[in-house]
This record gives sequence, C-alpha cells and structure tokens, in this order.
Amino acid sequence: MGIEARKSRRSVLLGGGTLLAAAGLAALDPGAGRARMRLPEVGAWPWPKGGLDPVRTAGAAADDDWHGCGVVSFGLIVEGLKRTLPRSAWPALPPQLASFANGGGPYGSDCGALQGPLLVMNLLGAPPELRQELYKWYCEFPFPSRDWDHLYPFKGTVTSVSRSPLCHQSRAIWEGVYLREAYDGKAYDGTRCAKLPRDCVRKAVELVNAWTSSGYRGSWAPDPGSQACYDCHTRLYKDKQPGGIHSGKADCGPCHAAVPEHGGPGPSGS
Repeated sequence: MGIEARKSRRSVLLGGGTLLAAAGLAALDPGAGRARMRLPEVGAWPWPKGGLDPVRTAGAAADDDWHGCGVVSFGLIVEGLKRTLPRSAWPALPPQLASFANGGGPYGSDCGALQGPLLVMNLLGAPPELRQELYKWYCEFPFPSRDWDHLYPFKGTVTSVSRSPLCHQSRAIWEGVYLREAYDGKAYDGTRCAKLPRDCVRKAVELVNAWTSSGYRGSWAPDPGSQACYDCHTRLYKDKQPGGIHSGKADCGPCHAAVPEHGGPGPSGS
C-alpha cells in the first residue's frame, strides 16, 4: 500500500470516529426502522425542568432483565427520564448499556452503582465537582439504607462504610461485617447490592436536580486524615517529582499507612 493510500485510509479511520460513534448510538433508537433521531451531543442531553423525584426514581420497579448494579442504577434514572421526557432521546438508551459497570467491571474497580449515574451525568454535562461529590458521598455513606426494604425479602440489612468507591473493597468490608455480626449460617442476605444502587440513584438525582435548578456545581475536598498527603503528592506532580499523583481523590488511609520518611509509622513488617 502506498504512502498516500495509507494516509487516506488513516484519515478515514480517525476522522470518521465521531461519525461512527454517532451512527452506533443512533442504532440504539427503538424507532431506527423509521426516521432516525439525531441524538444530542455528549454533555447536552436534557433534564426535566422540574427535575426528577429522587425517591420515586430510586424506588421504581426494575425490569426482570435488569441484571447488575450498573444496569439497575443507570436504568432507574433513564426510565424516569423516559417517563418525564418521552419525546427526547432518552428512550433510545437501553439500561443494559451500563452492563460494563456491573460488579465494578472486569477488575472490580469503581462500583457499578456509581458508574450508572456517572454515565447519565456525563451525557448531561454535569460539572466535575458534582461527580466528585457523588463519589465522596459513596465513600462515607453507611450502605444500604432501609428505605427499600419493602422491595426485598431481607429487611434491616447490616450496614457498613467503605471509605472507598471500589466495588471489591466496598463489598469485602460489608461482607466481613455481615458474616461476623449477622449471618446465621443458613439464610444469606443477598440484597445488599440490590438496595445500594437505589441509594446511589436517589443521591445522584438530588445532585443533578440541584445543579439544573439552582446552578449548584458540587463540592469536594480531601478527607481530613489525608489532606496533607493529597497536598504533598499533588504538589509533587505539579513539580514533576517522583511520588506525584495526577488524579487521585480517594482517602489513601484504607490502603496503606504512611511510610517512615513521611514522619509516621511504616507499613507492617517494614
């Protein structure tokens, strides 16, 4: 293949990325067999002027084919938007679009109950601080609340605070508390990760309502226990020194202790 031919092919592949993405989303339109809808740009999707009801949205029935925390959290919000804005582009999106986030994705990273609402926020163009506030709230909230007990066979599920947005950490901490304090060895309570997405949906809707109605842009600050760590490591990044962090926001304490040169105790065994 000649140089010009390769350049031409490369231009089509790179330059056509936006067109291909748009075409792929357009294919999600349930009326694709008819006139195709032109979907909004990412960051410009609509939200109802009066907002969504946080409790009604989070407490709505989930379809039988909604499997996983990412699908449920995304689906509950999208279904609420479909009801409120039936002539918008929201009906084009199936809840399963967020199945990538179930269980924190392939590596059990960010909880799918966060990633579902985050996907909605991204389409809306929500400010970064609003998304960060949702994440920090998750790290500090005692999941799950009892507000959805009427929807599930187990009531009063034991709660825990994860101090992390990671699925594997959030679930493991809860599992430890549950097995030590509540499990009777017979009937296992498997409703925790079904109730938790509803708590996240309610909080996300509250935040988006505040942003769209009053211009609230969210709030985030490091945890008091890791403020000095955050300030130091972000400064190192700005100075292009080893040890700098580019985008870390989570409390560093749950994963590692301060090393001796920071003036604190070293990790166990060091």
